[in-house]
Amino acid sequence: MTRVAFFDTKPYDKVWFDRLCSEYEVEIVYFESKLSEKTSALATGFEVVCAFVNDSITETVIESLYAGGTRLLAMRCAGYNNIDFKAAFGKIHVVRVPAYSPYAVAEHAMALLLSSVRKIHHSYVRTREFNFSLNGLVGFDLHGKTVGVVGTGKIGRVFINICKGFGMRVLAYDPYPDEKLGVTYCSFEDLCKESDVISLHCPLTEEP
Repeated sequence: MTRVAFFDTKPYDKVWFDRLCSEYEVEIVYFESKLSEKTSALATGFEVVCAFVNDSITETVIESLYAGGTRLLAMRCAGYNNIDFKAAFGKIHVVRVPAYSPYAVAEHAMALLLSSVRKIHHSYVRTREFNFSLNGLVGFDLHGKTVGVVGTGKIGRVFINICKGFGMRVLAYDPYPDEKLGVTYCSFEDLCKESDVISLHCPLTEEP
């Protein structure tokens, strides 16, 4: 039976992963602590380690996991910028979630944008204190404004469609533009100059 050390455990993780354990020959040991140089020793004897986006998987952590017998690092997230791949190469296989629901992420991005331009959070805090003043809470319409979208992958495309529904003008920047998308691509500098709002849908890499 494969043993899995599960780091940065949330209550909902146990609910869903415990259901799957009954279908596969897997034993999961849950740790609430994040995977780091201080906690990596907890994974000693586990062939598989399951980590999350906020875990710090440095070269030191990789060396500790490898020495403890870990041969597979399974990330339950799409991001991987917190992993030292050079240290893992040839020692530990790394897998990740290829994609979340692009609609969930794009809709959340729009929710954050609406909350910002309409001062919803500030309004909420004030009304909890029985302060119903409108001073400083004037927002602006998104309709007719220009939105700059950095990254036109799956999530960026959905976000663009949402923005079009609001009647916004869309500018886009991507190192690998998709002309079939039907949006206006421009340089990153021009996007920053011309956009009223900017939404980032790109990985955190050193690539410009």
